[in-house]
Amino acid sequence: VSCDIDGPIPCTIRPSTIENPLYGYDPILEQETDFEAPNSIGVMAVDNLPCELPRDASQDFGNELVTKVIPHFFNQDQEGVLSRATIAENKNLGSHFEYLRSYING
Repeated sequence: VSCDIDGPIPCTIRPSTIENPLYGYDPILEQETDFEAPNSIGVMAVDNLPCELPRDASQDFGNELVTKVIPHFFNQDQEGVLSRATIAENKNLGSHFEYLRSYING
């Protein structure tokens, strides 16, 4: 995968954006065209795509935290989500983490 303008992939004539990731390339005319045009090569050349992955992951993590974890702080943890996730409390391991005792006693 490359976004090298005039580089190893001749159809990459410009970078595309997250908002508009696709453009077409006409290999006969060697110019940009609609990516749905006949004989067009669809190009996705988002040059900052690796930066988008952590952002999406952070947004997804935040959404999951807000919808699936935070409510348990306000319903007395009726389903035991927080207690199952608690590794240690008051200097003691949570029941789901007793298997770590051998590492502590090492």
